[in-house]
Amino acid sequence: MPDRLPPPQVERFLRGRHVAVLTTINPDGTPLQTPLWYHYQDGVIYVRTNSKSGKCRNIRRDPRISLCVQDERPPYRGVTVTGTAEITPDRPELSAAMSRNYLGAIAGFLYLRLRTRSQIEEDPDTILVIQPERKTGWDYRPQTPLVGRLWLTLKRLLPAGL
Repeated sequence: MPDRLPPPQVERFLRGRHVAVLTTINPDGTPLQTPLWYHYQDGVIYVRTNSKSGKCRNIRRDPRISLCVQDERPPYRGVTVTGTAEITPDRPELSAAMSRNYLGAIAGFLYLRLRTRSQIEEDPDTILVIQPERKTGWDYRPQTPLVGRLWLTLKRLLPAGL
């Protein structure tokens, strides 16, 4: 069983660069899970997305969400967020901050400008504003012995399959 991340570490982790998985509720009650980029600022999570996406349709009908953010490499740690989301117009400063965070300054700048005018007008972007009601952090690192952590670090450098 993993250790709990204390609240200051949860906040620091959410400010990092991770791919999150957003879960919304389909009309038939099944979950829709979507991997995405996000921006965490002042206790709020922002997601830039297409206004016609399935997650937006679901949020318009039912604003309850769950978001899982985790390290992709062992020993794992992560944060699960539950809360509600609302759909707001695109905020260029948030879109730019997300793109720079995930792609770097140059690629982030170009990423937002490569779409054609017709793509933008027919398929406008929007910002999901997620208000967390609960944040639960977990961490397997303290349970991993030093030799295990060293092996996992070395394994990143070795060819796959070893």
